[in-house]
Amino acid sequence: MYTNYYPSSQLFHGSVPKAMGTRLDALLFGDDADRLESLWQSLVAEVRRLERMMNRFATDSDLYAVNRDGVIYPVGMKDELWDALMDCRRYNSLTEGRFDAALGRWQQVEFDTKAKTVFLRSDAMLDLGGYAKGYALKRVGELLKQHSIDRALVNFGDSSVLALGTHPHGDCWSVGIDNPYDHRRVGEIRLRDTAMSVSGNMPSHTAHIVRPSTGEMVDEQRMAVVVAADAVDAEALTTALMVDAAEPESWLRNFAIDEYRIYNC
Repeated sequence: MYTNYYPSSQLFHGSVPKAMGTRLDALLFGDDADRLESLWQSLVAEVRRLERMMNRFATDSDLYAVNRDGVIYPVGMKDELWDALMDCRRYNSLTEGRFDAALGRWQQVEFDTKAKTVFLRSDAMLDLGGYAKGYALKRVGELLKQHSIDRALVNFGDSSVLALGTHPHGDCWSVGIDNPYDHRRVGEIRLRDTAMSVSGNMPSHTAHIVRPSTGEMVDEQRMAVVVAADAVDAEALTTALMVDAAEPESWLRNFAIDEYRIYNC
């Protein structure tokens, strides 16, 4: 973990090389270095906690236990994870099935809303990869506001970004979008008190999103970008746009987003 405070600009920079599968960086502004250091440690701890809850690959995670036991019997879970799955169900409905947190088998997931249990039929599996970083950014934003931080940039590997306030030398935070296939700058997003998510295939990671309607992997060379006040909206909707970028206005109108962009690579 790396941290540094620059007194002349009252800037704190914190970084960890791997959190939720990617690098996590934060720029926080304030005149109390010790307070910002303590806050950064709290932010990292919160991200680690959420990772332990939502990472389906970690054998000690809550979601791993749900996937392991849910194919045998209806399984319960912590309220926070249950609420996240209910949120995923909402996104599945509002995107008309394009967002699918069960790798294309959402219809095989049975929810008992009274008992708050999940049963996974036909070897269905829950995956929150298109949700977790957005949720983590939302929680981080809440913590920052609780500590009266009104100027900050939190960045998960340039793919999930939360911006509070403005850059100290501008009226926004400007984030560049690069084509992963040739590294050319293809766009720039201006953020202020909002979040951005980018989803897409890359040369090293060519097919990682399932198209629910067919069960096949999305292999198009494109990127989807969504800017929204709600970081979870931004995260989930980029996944949905990767699944189907044709005439998305019919279902995107269900959400309050600032903008979306599709880049063909």
